[in-house]
Order: sequence, then C-alpha cells, then structure tokens
Amino acid sequence: MANVKKVLETEVNGLKVNLFEYDIESEESISQIKEYLINKVKISKVHNTAEYDLTYYGTQNLDPEFVARFNEQVARINIPKKSSIPQFDVRRERVTEWIAQYLLEQEYGCKFYDEADKRINLKAVEIDKHTDGIDVPGIWIDNDRIRFVVCEVKASEATKIPCDSVQSLQEDIQKAIDNADNRVSREILEYMHGIRNVKIQDELLDKIVGFLVHLIAGEKKDLAENIMFFPFLLRNNEKIVSDMNIDDYKNFSLQRVKRENVENIILAFEKRFTDFSTEVYEEAIGE
Repeated sequence: MANVKKVLETEVNGLKVNLFEYDIESEESISQIKEYLINKVKISKVHNTAEYDLTYYGTQNLDPEFVARFNEQVARINIPKKSSIPQFDVRRERVTEWIAQYLLEQEYGCKFYDEADKRINLKAVEIDKHTDGIDVPGIWIDNDRIRFVVCEVKASEATKIPCDSVQSLQEDIQKAIDNADNRVSREILEYMHGIRNVKIQDELLDKIVGFLVHLIAGEKKDLAENIMFFPFLLRNNEKIVSDMNIDDYKNFSLQRVKRENVENIILAFEKRFTDFSTEVYEEAIGE
C-alpha cells in the first residue's frame, strides 16, 4: 500500500515487532485515510439521520420543512463533546482506533464488519462515552486459517521512548490473553450478535460464524490458540522512523501466549491526533 510503508520488521523480547510509517506528506495519501475515516463517522448510526426516519413511526405526509428541522436537531443532539484532555476525547479515541483498523485491513488483510463495529453502532445515549471492551475486534484469515483479532490501541505524542502508554497497553493485552472476567469471550459473543445483521450471506460468513461458535463452546486452550493479538501503538514522534527506534516495546512482555499469536505494531503518524480527529469530524458532520 503506497501510503503505508513497513520500514522495519524485527523481534523484541521474543515477540515480533513491525514498524510502519504513514505518508503524511502526500495530499493524496492524507485524502485517502481521511475519506476512510469520514465515511466511518458518517455511517455511524448516531450521525446518520436516516436512522431516525419519521415514516418508520407511521407518520405520513409530513411538512418537508418540519422534517428538515427535525433532522437538524438530531444532528445537533448527536455531536460528541470535545474534551480539553486529549486522552478523554471520544473523537480522538474513535479516529485512532479506526486508523489501527485501516492498517490491519490494508497490511494484514483482516476483515471487519461494520455491523459488528461498536463505534458505528453507538446509541445516542452513548455518544460521549468511551467504547467498552476490546478496541478493535475482527477476523484474520491467513492461509485459510481463521483467527479472532484482538487489537488494543494506544496513541501517544510523547517525546519519551518508551512512552507511558505502553504499560497500559501491555496490561490490556494480558487481560485479553488471560480472558480475565470473560473479556474476550464476551467480545466474541458481541461480535456474533453484530454480524447477524450482515445482509449478504456467503460461505465465508458461514465459516466465520462456525468458527466463533467453536471458540465459545470449545476448550479454554482452543480460545487462546485461535486469537491473534495485535498490540498497537500509534505514535507522533519523528525520531521513531528517523532512528528506527522501536524501544517503545523494549520492556514489553506477555505471559501464557505463543509468540506466533502476537504481533506488536508501531505506526508512525506524524500529525497531532486531537487536531486530526477534529478535522475528520468537522468534515464528516460539520462540528
């Protein structure tokens, strides 16, 4: 993929680490990722006024001006709050997680169904809340082998390497590996519930459903061996690529997981995340 380049592939502490760089200098490249992100925002149920179609309630022959005013109010009500603390900004969270999903789609061929995307399917009362559970769940099919994707995402602009976000990233991934409090099992159930709404049924989807059912009903070892864990760091720090510095992962270690089931990722994306996320939302919904 022209706009994302893998600049380093190595191992740290026995775990694979891939360093990618996003081309922010190319207008075409920025337009491509923005188009992807803007579409995700626009198709989100809370921002799609078609989800509030008044004719659903049997209301016929409404004054077009009234309908337009109603839709304007729906859009206004569903504008997420901005936060002065970047890590608490839900726009920043959603955009950075979609960026991670974009890379996993393009570079790894992972499959994500919008019908199972928690950010896209938010309710109006959840618009200002951070999404619960695994950040980016999905499906990875590699050489006909299906695995459930567990991707936890942290975005950092810290000059320090390793950044402070690494510790919480490690903790989140370890909780998923251990399936603490049924963290992953519940995520799989949620994903199964989401893909029930996929309109196009095909052989691949049937295989995916069968695979997920087996994960829930099978042995504990089946769960651990059929998940691909992607710890994902989105970094705005120019030294990472210029120095080929992957020290964010130098103290990163995981227990009770096979090395082939983990792939650490750093994506160098040299834009201020909060500003970029605000731009995406402004272009998508005008606010």
